[in-house]
Amino acid sequence: MPTKKKTTKRKKAVNPAFRQLEQLRKTVKTLRVKLEREVRERKIEARVKSEAQKARARLASQIAALRDQGQKLAKDLRSALGDASKREAARRDAMAKIAELKAEYTKKSAEMRSQLSRTTAELARKSEELKKLAEEAAHRAVEIIRSEAPAAGAAPQAHEPAATQETAGGGYEKEPHQ
Repeated sequence: MPTKKKTTKRKKAVNPAFRQLEQLRKTVKTLRVKLEREVRERKIEARVKSEAQKARARLASQIAALRDQGQKLAKDLRSALGDASKREAARRDAMAKIAELKAEYTKKSAEMRSQLSRTTAELARKSEELKKLAEEAAHRAVEIIRSEAPAAGAAPQAHEPAATQETAGGGYEKEPHQ
C-alpha cells in the first residue's frame, strides 16, 4: 500500500516579503469588499435619486393639478358668493316690494271700505226716501180713488172699505225695520 503522504503545514514564512505580500492581499481584499459595497450603495443611491426625481415630477404635476383645481374652486366660490349676494339683494328688493304692495293694499282696502260704507249709507238713505215717496204716492192714490168714488156712483163705494183695508194691511203705513 502506498504510504500516506504527510501533509505539510505551511509554516508561516518568516520572509518579510511574503508577509508584506499577504498583508497586501488582505488589504486588496478589504478594499475590494469596500469598493463593492460602495458600488452597491452608489447604485442604490442612483436608484433612490431617480425614483425621487420621478416622485418629485409626479408630485409637481399633482400640485399643479391641485393648484388649478383650487383656483377653479375659488372662482366658483366667488361666483357662488356673488350669486348668493345677488339673490339676497333680490330677496330684499322683493320683500320691500311686497311690503309696499301690502301697504298700498291696506290703504286702498280702507278707502274702498269707507267708500262702500258711504255708498251703503247713501243707498239706505235713498231707499228710505223712495219708501217715503212710495208711501206718499200710495196715500195720494188712495185719496184720488176715494175722491173719484163718490162721483162715480154707489157701486164703487161698496169696494172702498176693502181698498182701504188692503192699503192699510199692504204695508204702506208701516214703519221701516232698522
